[in-house]
Order: sequence, then structure tokens, then C-alpha cells
Amino acid sequence: MTNLFTKLSVVTASVTFTLAMIKADPAQAFTFRFNIDPTASFISSYTSSPDSVPFSLKDLEINPGDTIKLDQFGSFSPFGDPTDEYYGSMWAVFSTNNNLLPSSGEYDGATTDRVPGAINATLPNGCLPAQCLDNSIFYISRGGAFSSVIVQVPTNAQYLFIGAADSVFADNVDSNRDFAVSISSVTPATVPEPAFTLGSLVFGAYSIGLRFLRNRQKARNI
Repeated sequence: MTNLFTKLSVVTASVTFTLAMIKADPAQAFTFRFNIDPTASFISSYTSSPDSVPFSLKDLEINPGDTIKLDQFGSFSPFGDPTDEYYGSMWAVFSTNNNLLPSSGEYDGATTDRVPGAINATLPNGCLPAQCLDNSIFYISRGGAFSSVIVQVPTNAQYLFIGAADSVFADNVDSNRDFAVSISSVTPATVPEPAFTLGSLVFGAYSIGLRFLRNRQKARNI
């Protein structure tokens, strides 16, 4: 079947994204790709930053119970140096609504304090080490360890927040605008047999290793 390539525009929270959509089978297969602003955040941080814009699952025709794959592309500089854009860690959280509370102005860890509708999701293949937090946030990519995740959209989820995984955002630079995420459909047959299945992202005591240092030590292996 000949692929159909169209250009669409999805408007959420008064921000317009350019959306490239490829559909081989209109009933199932799709891939969306969006640029991600590395200066925007859905967590509280030390400096002011734009709010992450939630992706409307309804606008993307993604429903609760669907299994999707999220892939990270590109990188940015976490220190404002456009000649050294090496960092590509990205995280996300599902929400029942598009509400995002104001930042506290302090970094208190990667929490969902600003996302009142945050809900847990299921990773059908289980959670890789360092991939999931204990508060509904999960990594799409982290350092060189992994650059994608397969996740099931939870019940009542209507929005998806995606952002750079960081503690300070104002000095992030993506000069060539290649930091991006793709959202793809996944059919049950393409989901590998899970090593273990989680009904929700409950990850216990891993939070220590997932907090960034107050003195801005953004290590390259994060």
C-alpha cells in the first residue's frame, strides 16, 4: 500500500505544533514526530522556563488502552553551548487533563507536583534500569542506555507531557532544532514478550539515583 504523507496542525494550550503523519493503514499504523523545546518543563526547576505543552491524545486519535512507542531523536546542550549539543535525555508523563501548575522556583526532584492529573502507565516489556520514576514519570531516553520506550496509554489519560530530562532548563540550547520525539502505533503482535509486566509504574526506592545535583552537575551519562 502506498504511504500517505500529509501535513497537519495540532493546537494544544494555544501552541501550534507542525505534525508530520505517515499512515500505512488508516485503522492502525501511524507515526507522529514533534520537535521538543529543551527549555520547557513540566517539573519545578531553579530558573524560570516555559511550560511544557501537553499533547492531546484525542487530537492524535490515540485512545486509552492503546500501546504506543516513543522514540527520542537529536540532542541539545545543557550548558548553553551550541557547539556541544550532546545531551538527549527525555521523559514524559500521562495526565487526565492539560493543567500544569506554576513552578515553585526550586528543584525538588523529578516529581509530578505540577501535574495534578498525573497517572501511572504500564510498560508492557517492563521497566529498564533507570527508566522509571516512582511518581508516574518515565524516561523515553536516558544517556546512551536507551532511546525509546513502549508504553500502554492508561485509562482516563487525555494528555501526554514530554520534556527534556533536566533540573535547570533556561540554559538549554538546541541550535539545529533536532531534539524531537516520535509517537508510533504498536500492534500487539509487535510487542515482545515481557520479562515482567507492571500494572502501574511503581518503582520504590529508585528516586535517589534519578535526582539531579543542586550544583548543576549534569553528567554526560545521565
